[in-house]
Amino acid sequence: MADVKFQKKITIAASREEVWNALVSPEAVEQYHLAPLHRIELKKEGRIIYGTEDKVMISGRILEIDAPQKLVHTFVFGPEATPGTQADAATTVSYTLSENGSETILTLVHSGFEEENQTFANIAGGWPHILENLKKMLHP
Repeated sequence: MADVKFQKKITIAASREEVWNALVSPEAVEQYHLAPLHRIELKKEGRIIYGTEDKVMISGRILEIDAPQKLVHTFVFGPEATPGTQADAATTVSYTLSENGSETILTLVHSGFEEENQTFANIAGGWPHILENLKKMLHP
Protein backbone atom coordinates (compact mmCIF):
# COMPACT_ATOMS: atom_id res chain seq x y z
CA MET A 1 0.00 0.00 0.00
CA ALA A 2 1.30 3.42 -0.95
CA ASP A 3 1.84 6.08 1.71
CA VAL A 4 -0.55 8.61 0.20
CA LYS A 5 -1.96 11.12 2.66
CA PHE A 6 -2.96 14.75 3.05
CA GLN A 7 -1.50 16.58 6.03
CA LYS A 8 -1.83 20.18 7.13
CA LYS A 9 -0.99 22.03 10.33
CA ILE A 10 -2.55 25.40 11.15
CA THR A 11 -2.33 27.74 14.13
CA ILE A 12 -5.61 29.26 15.31
CA ALA A 13 -5.91 32.19 17.72
CA ALA A 14 -8.43 30.38 19.92
CA SER A 15 -8.39 27.99 22.86
CA ARG A 16 -8.22 24.25 22.32
CA GLU A 17 -11.78 23.94 23.68
CA GLU A 18 -13.06 26.52 21.16
CA VAL A 19 -11.41 24.68 18.27
CA TRP A 20 -12.72 21.33 19.54
CA ASN A 21 -16.26 22.70 19.77
CA ALA A 22 -15.96 24.07 16.23
CA LEU A 23 -15.06 20.57 15.00
CA VAL A 24 -17.91 18.71 16.74
CA SER A 25 -20.77 21.23 16.89
CA PRO A 26 -23.18 21.04 13.93
CA GLU A 27 -23.99 24.75 14.28
CA ALA A 28 -20.30 25.70 14.06
CA VAL A 29 -19.45 23.23 11.27
CA GLU A 30 -22.19 24.71 9.11
CA GLN A 31 -20.36 28.06 9.19
CA TYR A 32 -17.07 26.86 7.67
CA HIS A 33 -17.34 23.34 6.21
CA LEU A 34 -18.36 22.44 2.66
CA ALA A 35 -20.94 19.99 4.07
CA PRO A 36 -23.16 20.40 7.14
CA LEU A 37 -22.53 18.07 10.08
CA HIS A 38 -25.81 16.17 10.15
CA ARG A 39 -25.02 13.75 12.99
CA ILE A 40 -22.17 13.03 15.36
CA GLU A 41 -22.08 10.49 18.19
CA LEU A 42 -19.14 11.52 20.36
CA LYS A 43 -18.05 8.05 21.45
CA LYS A 44 -15.85 5.27 20.10
CA GLU A 45 -17.65 3.58 17.17
CA GLY A 46 -20.12 6.49 17.08
CA ARG A 47 -21.37 7.60 13.70
CA ILE A 48 -20.39 10.82 11.98
CA ILE A 49 -22.44 11.98 9.01
CA TYR A 50 -22.04 15.13 6.95
CA GLY A 51 -24.90 16.10 4.67
CA THR A 52 -28.65 16.41 5.11
CA GLU A 53 -31.53 14.16 6.06
CA ASP A 54 -31.93 13.32 2.35
CA LYS A 55 -28.31 13.20 1.15
CA VAL A 56 -25.24 11.71 2.86
CA MET A 57 -22.17 13.59 1.64
CA ILE A 58 -19.60 11.98 3.98
CA SER A 59 -19.98 9.21 6.54
CA GLY A 60 -17.77 7.38 8.98
CA ARG A 61 -17.25 5.87 12.41
CA ILE A 62 -15.28 7.38 15.27
CA LEU A 63 -12.16 5.31 15.91
CA GLU A 64 -10.65 7.42 18.70
CA ILE A 65 -11.90 10.31 20.77
CA ASP A 66 -10.03 12.18 23.49
CA ALA A 67 -11.76 15.54 23.97
CA PRO A 68 -10.48 18.19 23.48
CA GLN A 69 -7.24 16.79 22.07
CA LYS A 70 -7.94 14.20 19.42
CA LEU A 71 -10.67 12.96 17.11
CA VAL A 72 -10.11 10.18 14.58
CA HIS A 73 -12.81 8.85 12.27
CA THR A 74 -13.21 6.89 9.07
CA PHE A 75 -14.26 8.78 5.93
CA VAL A 76 -16.27 7.68 2.91
CA PHE A 77 -17.99 9.97 0.42
CA GLY A 78 -21.72 9.35 0.03
CA PRO A 79 -22.74 7.35 -3.07
CA GLU A 80 -24.62 10.16 -4.81
CA ALA A 81 -22.68 13.06 -3.32
CA THR A 82 -19.36 12.74 -5.08
CA PRO A 83 -19.21 11.12 -8.53
CA GLY A 84 -16.22 8.89 -9.18
CA THR A 85 -15.59 7.91 -5.56
CA GLN A 86 -17.93 4.92 -5.19
CA ALA A 87 -15.15 2.34 -5.61
CA ASP A 88 -12.70 4.17 -3.30
CA ALA A 89 -11.92 2.49 0.03
CA ALA A 90 -12.61 4.15 3.37
CA THR A 91 -9.87 6.45 4.63
CA THR A 92 -9.10 7.99 8.03
CA VAL A 93 -9.24 11.59 9.23
CA SER A 94 -7.31 12.56 12.36
CA TYR A 95 -7.57 15.92 14.12
CA THR A 96 -4.99 16.58 16.83
CA LEU A 97 -5.17 19.76 18.92
CA SER A 98 -2.29 21.08 21.00
CA GLU A 99 -1.94 24.32 22.90
CA ASN A 100 0.72 26.91 22.18
CA GLY A 101 0.16 29.71 24.68
CA SER A 102 -3.20 31.30 23.82
CA GLU A 103 -3.29 29.62 20.41
CA THR A 104 -4.15 26.13 19.26
CA ILE A 105 -2.21 24.09 16.73
CA LEU A 106 -4.55 21.90 14.70
CA THR A 107 -2.89 19.05 12.83
CA LEU A 108 -5.11 17.31 10.31
CA VAL A 109 -3.98 14.06 8.71
CA HIS A 110 -6.20 12.35 6.13
CA SER A 111 -4.60 8.96 5.46
CA GLY A 112 -5.26 5.44 4.29
CA PHE A 113 -5.25 6.08 0.56
CA GLU A 114 -4.05 3.23 -1.64
CA GLU A 115 -3.38 5.72 -4.44
CA GLU A 116 -4.16 9.28 -5.48
CA ASN A 117 -7.73 8.37 -6.43
CA GLN A 118 -10.79 10.62 -6.87
CA THR A 119 -11.41 10.78 -3.12
CA PHE A 120 -7.83 12.00 -2.62
CA ALA A 121 -8.22 14.62 -5.36
CA ASN A 122 -11.44 15.88 -3.76
CA ILE A 123 -10.09 16.09 -0.22
CA ALA A 124 -6.77 17.65 -1.31
CA GLY A 125 -8.81 20.45 -2.88
CA GLY A 126 -11.35 20.69 -0.05
CA TRP A 127 -9.30 20.57 3.16
CA PRO A 128 -7.28 23.77 2.61
CA HIS A 129 -10.51 25.69 2.00
CA ILE A 130 -12.26 24.15 5.03
CA LEU A 131 -9.32 24.78 7.38
CA GLU A 132 -8.91 28.39 6.23
CA ASN A 133 -12.63 28.98 6.79
CA LEU A 134 -12.38 27.41 10.26
CA LYS A 135 -9.49 29.68 11.15
CA LYS A 136 -11.37 32.77 9.92
CA MET A 137 -14.52 31.79 11.79
CA LEU A 138 -12.67 31.42 15.11
CA HIS A 139 -10.49 34.50 14.67
CA PRO A 140 -12.18 36.99 12.34
